[in-house]
Amino acid sequence: MAPTPPSQSPETNTRILDAVMQLILQGGLPAVTLSAVCRQAGISKGGLMHHFPSKESLVEAFLQRSVGDYLGAVEEVAERHEEGTGQRAKAILELFLGQSETGDCDDCAAVMVALLQGGGDEASVDEVTQTLFQWMRGDGLSAELAELIVVTLDGIWLQSLIATADTIAARKQRIQNKLNQFIDREFSMNHRRTPSSKGQV
Repeated sequence: MAPTPPSQSPETNTRILDAVMQLILQGGLPAVTLSAVCRQAGISKGGLMHHFPSKESLVEAFLQRSVGDYLGAVEEVAERHEEGTGQRAKAILELFLGQSETGDCDDCAAVMVALLQGGGDEASVDEVTQTLFQWMRGDGLSAELAELIVVTLDGIWLQSLIATADTIAARKQRIQNKLNQFIDREFSMNHRRTPSSKGQV
């Protein structure tokens, strides 16, 4: 993630990027103009352009912050559980499909809108996808199940842009329960295989 410019306070930087997020949610990328960001953040245009000289730099900074926050949240919840037990994978599912605030975060929706409308590049998406995949694999999940979970999370966030909150909440609960069942089933099958394989000479 790009560091905050030394002459710009973290609070100002947060206000600016929060303004970008709100504008994207309200009107998509076309709503993100330097003037609109200044009004939303309550700063002068000269102060904004000193650090973010273009719309592109604003959107990129917002995406970098969101990806960093996203991956930081994943790491925080995952590291509370022992690796290789499936519990890390379940904790990540609870983070984004459960009733937590992160699961319904405005950042996720704004990032989806920005990427769908051509903001940023594929590097941000690849970083998130690969990191989530590696967390799942490191927790003992097969490559197939890890990929299924990552793709499912993408699909849920995409649907959240067009479906009602009640519809998405119910769908997320059903999907979380089913994915947890898949995780339990995979670990159960692996556990049943282990004794027989160890007994073979």
